[in-house]
Amino acid sequence: MDAQLKRLVLCAAFSPYSALLGRILREHAPDDTPLDRFRSWLPNKNRLPDRRLRHPEDLHGPLTALSGLGWRWLALGDDDYPPLLADLPDAPGVLAVRGDPAVLAGPQLAMVGARAASADGTDNAFRFARSLAAAGFAITSGLALGVDAAAHRGALAAGGTTVAVLGNGPDRVYPPHHRKLAQQIIEGGGVLVTEFAPGSQPRREYFPARNRIISGLSFGTIVVEAALRSGSLITARTAAEQGREVFAIPGSLHNPLSKGCHRLLRDGANWLESVDDVLHAFGDFRRTLEDSPALSAARGPDDTSGLLAHFTTGINSLDDLARRSGLAMTELAEQLADLELEGRIKRVAGGYSRHRGLA
Repeated sequence: MDAQLKRLVLCAAFSPYSALLGRILREHAPDDTPLDRFRSWLPNKNRLPDRRLRHPEDLHGPLTALSGLGWRWLALGDDDYPPLLADLPDAPGVLAVRGDPAVLAGPQLAMVGARAASADGTDNAFRFARSLAAAGFAITSGLALGVDAAAHRGALAAGGTTVAVLGNGPDRVYPPHHRKLAQQIIEGGGVLVTEFAPGSQPRREYFPARNRIISGLSFGTIVVEAALRSGSLITARTAAEQGREVFAIPGSLHNPLSKGCHRLLRDGANWLESVDDVLHAFGDFRRTLEDSPALSAARGPDDTSGLLAHFTTGINSLDDLARRSGLAMTELAEQLADLELEGRIKRVAGGYSRHRGLA
């Protein structure tokens, strides 16, 4: 059976219980396990999931249509499955991805906040996303109104990449008037991602699951504005439980959408007033990389040797590399040229970055 069809069938049969499928795939690789074997692991016994596994040919049409739009399906354990996400115990079993999957292996920062954000909130989201995208981060959010949309647009304004994680199937965009924004994300080299099957409508109970992917793909999560009872605080809590950094932007005492950020700050979130506050957290991001089994396996034994050991995520200037490595500029330039020829680093505005963002 075609590998893409099999992944789509599994996604459809187990949606919205993708985390259960993920736990199964850690022990039973999809390419080595007959579809019929998965029937005993279905989360419920209604007819549709069982039919998906017994009649995979029913999904040939959706596969052809969505593949024509650029969608593909990645199973947990595939080489191009996002490595930071693979570390999560509730990692999705199958992801639908539109765009270059390599973006999902690079350095991402999540940005979340209120849908009914204030003018200051959307302005902060746009400005921080623009600056952080220019510094080499992909900006990850949920394509929602308010802060999410401003974050995506800020990254695009910088000529950077942005990732939109959907809370519905790949055959629709929600909210509908963000179709143009979704297309701009793809045209700008970004990615659309969902764990839900085609036909899945956006439902309130799906958004916490969607949010764990937003934070799970990212080194850190930035909360721009949030009420005390909000999905953004749930995302921040999920990020902390995943061992990722959490940042919050302080706001006016008179703005009810600042109260959630202030609570996060009281609970130990990183104070965020400028891009430097994020860049100073590179040491914490590096620990995230060092603690990641999937990323360690992806890097291989030689990836942190020599000069590469002195690279952080994002942009590394010549002065910073000289200071960290202790090399003279002539020797540093020679080693950088060699690494660039090998395809292990790339020259960017302001310095050099690791290929695919691995530190």
